[in-house]
Formats: sequence, C-alpha cells, structure tokens
Amino acid sequence: MISGLLVPLQALPPELAETISTKLPLTLGILASYVVAFLAITYLARRGYSENLSDHIVASRGLGWIVASLTLVATVLSGVGMAGFPGTVYAVGFSFIVMILIGYAVTAPAVWYLGRRMWVVGKEHDLQTPGDLLGDYYQSDTVRLYTVISSVAFNTTYIVAQLLAGGLILKILTGGIVSFELGVLVLAFVITLHLASTGMRGIAYLDTFNGALISILLGAFGIFIVSHAGSVDAVFNSLGETRSGYITAPGITGLFTPEIILIVGVLFTVGNTLASPAGWIRMYSVDAERNFAKIAAMIVGVLTLIYVFGTSFVGIYGKTVLPEGTNPDTVSSLLAFDVMPFGLAVLFLVGVLAAIVSTTDSYAHVMAATVSRDFVRAFISPDISEERELVLNRAVVIITMLAGVVGALVYSSLITPLALFVVAVSVQLLPLLIGAVVWPRASTEAAIISPAVGTLFLALFQLQLIPNPYITPLVPGILTATVINSALFVLVSYLTAPQPLSKMEQYHGLINEKL
Repeated sequence: MISGLLVPLQALPPELAETISTKLPLTLGILASYVVAFLAITYLARRGYSENLSDHIVASRGLGWIVASLTLVATVLSGVGMAGFPGTVYAVGFSFIVMILIGYAVTAPAVWYLGRRMWVVGKEHDLQTPGDLLGDYYQSDTVRLYTVISSVAFNTTYIVAQLLAGGLILKILTGGIVSFELGVLVLAFVITLHLASTGMRGIAYLDTFNGALISILLGAFGIFIVSHAGSVDAVFNSLGETRSGYITAPGITGLFTPEIILIVGVLFTVGNTLASPAGWIRMYSVDAERNFAKIAAMIVGVLTLIYVFGTSFVGIYGKTVLPEGTNPDTVSSLLAFDVMPFGLAVLFLVGVLAAIVSTTDSYAHVMAATVSRDFVRAFISPDISEERELVLNRAVVIITMLAGVVGALVYSSLITPLALFVVAVSVQLLPLLIGAVVWPRASTEAAIISPAVGTLFLALFQLQLIPNPYITPLVPGILTATVINSALFVLVSYLTAPQPLSKMEQYHGLINEKL
C-alpha cells in the first residue's frame, strides 16, 4: 500500500486480542524483559556520558563501525520497515523490495564516498549538524535556515508517525491495560528521559541492541515462513495465478518500471539514509574514516537480510495465508501469530516497538541539535555558551516530544502525506552536500535558489496544482523536482562565482589532503 506506508498498526482481530489477553503474563514478561534491557543500556550509556555538547550530539566522534552501522540500520528501519514495508509488498508485490534494495546498493557506496568527506571536514571544523556544514561552506544563513526547516518538517512528522504506532503496540502488548493515549504518553516520556540523560551515546548503544534484535527477528520470521510453507519455492508458488504479477516488474500496479526501480529507489533511500538529518549526524559520529567501507558493507548485508528474508517473505506469504482485504499495515503482525510460536510472535511485536523507539529517539535528538545550533545559536544568540546550548538542546527535546504527542493524538490523519513529502524535501539538500564536499564549482546563489525551486515544485505536485510529467510511486514528484533542482544547481553555479579560494581550501583542499 504505497500511500499508507506510515499508517500505524490497526487493532488485532478480536480472537487474537483474546488470545493475548489470556496469555497476558507471558506477553507482559516478554515486554518487561525488553524494558529491563532498555534500562540497562541507558545505565551503561549514562556511565560513559560526559556533560559536554560534542558528546551529546555526536558521541565525541567515537562510534565504532559496528555500532555506527547498527544505529543507522535501526534508525532507517523504524516501524515503517517492520510493518509498512511488508504491507507494501503484500499490496503491490516484490518489485517494491527490489527498488529498495537497489536503492541501498547505491546508497552504501554513497555513504562510503560522501560520508568520509563529511567526516573529514566535520572533524576538522567541529561540525555537528547539516546546517554547520552547508551554512559554513556556502557562507549563507539562508542555506542554514533551509536545513532547520527540513529538519523540523522531517523529524516532527516521523516522530508523530512512530508515536502513533508505538501507542497502539503498547495497547496490544498489555491487553488493553495501557490505552492507546497512555501508550503514546509513556513512550514519549521514556524516550525523553533516555535521550536527555545519554545523548547520542545512549542512542547508539540502544540502536546497536535494537538493530541486532530487529535483524535476528526478521531473519527468524523468514525461516518460520519457509518452514510453514514447506520450502522457499512454496512461498512464491502459493500465490498461484497472481505469482507473475507479484515477482516481476512492473508489478501489479504497473508503476515499477526498470527506470523507476533504479532512480526512485536511489533517491528515496539516499534521502532517508544519508541526506536525512539523523543519517547526516551519524556521518560525523564515526570514530575513523577508514571504517566507512565497513559501514557501507554492513548496511548492504544487514538490510538485504532484513528485506529479502524478512520483509518480502512476510508480504508475499501473507497474501496467501491472510484473508482477502486484510489491512496491509497489519500483515506482519497477523502473520507472525500464524507461523511462529506465540512467545516469539509477541517478541516480534516488541521488535517493532524497539524499531519505533530507535527511530523516535534519533529524530528527536537531531531535531534538538538543529534547532538549538542552527537556529538559536545562528540567528538569536550567537554567543551562547556550550553549557547553555546543552540545556537548550534538552529543552527542545522535551518540546519536540510534547509536539509529537499532540500530533499523534489530534492530527494523525495528516501524517501519511506529510511523511512521504518530507523525505523528498530532504533529497533537495543532496546537490548542496555534493557541492560542498565533491564539486568546488558550486556557488552560494545556486545553493539558495535550486533547493527552494525543487521544494516548490514538490509542493505544487503534492497539492496537484500543476500536472506531474512523471508519475512515481512513494513520493509524487520526487524525480521531477530533484532533476529540476540538480539541473538548476549546476546552471546557476556556472553563471555565478564559486566559493573563495580560502573556503575551497578549508573543504576540498582538506579532503584531497586527507583522502
């Protein structure tokens, strides 16, 4: 279901809800085990946490490659990857996963190539946010403000989406003892305490645990599906006459043509992994430049395992096992209880909750960092001390989570179109990033004009005020707007002056020297 990727899990069928209620001690025990692990990780992270801004935002640039890889996987996957993506395969077929995997096959080398450059200049110039890099290189407060707007839109929307799903999962796991509304509040409160007390270090430790848990659970899910079906071939053959439409391009909808699979897959995954504010900050947090090759390989390996043997098998086999008309966003949860032992199926729901926690804390962290550093420090209080900025950072976390709770409880119907739209908005900053760390000819005027025009076209396509010449799945207009943005960025750069030689030396000269 392309248009409903971020719709939260709906309530389980009455008979399954009754089963969970009758086995509530087991369910609560599994949930409590995760809570204990969460608290232990928070304690360990707190022990290694130092009360300084660099440690809070980028973990003092000390994340090893395994931790950095798993925190990136856990952040990117989220409740969408655990519930929405299997539902999308259920609705439109395997072509969707092919598109995502090809996207990550290109995104991984991009993480290696661009990530190293971001890390080098980040370490040298003490950069901690997207606005630090782009605002400094292009010497423009306008460009810095773009990163703030993108971060606020992206992170707020996704926080609301995660709280929606998390509140409902807590209601399911507690047999209704915890209401949806209370679940949203509890989740927001726990994440706020964890984030405010441990910063990026706590996020990284928790994401490492959650990323490993998610990968193992989805791998196990795939094994149980194959066992239930009888063989790998049986998983696909069970589709019967609809098999060819589900496993070949352009798929059931006819939208997944080869060029769409390649181009949109790359844009969506790069936008959600590298150009997103959370992914961007993780590039600064790695402990050594040499580890980016390992991180890239880890991303491809883990996500291939997750999406092929987990996500795609869940969606395809769900089409066979579950009743016609099943809500796609419930497919992974319903199928878990059909093919796995009850306790393991409950653990899978806890895994979905873990993915939600990892995504929410990451996005709230980035939101606080960009608002406090790229807005308050840049525009309101340039002389703010690091101590006061750290306090401000924590205050923004609290405000962000309160806004997320309000959005989840009051404005949930607006989240799906907004969430898809803001991924495309983050992609509009990609040409600026390439200019800052790869292409010295890029100009300030181009950095101001092209993303504004690209975002304007995105909005016009989204609101259907102008016809979209190239219809794409996932995000309407992402391809057209990005092409316009990129072409305009190059054109305006050639018509205007590049950055001063001193600034080029600080960035491109430094990169050439170090790499």
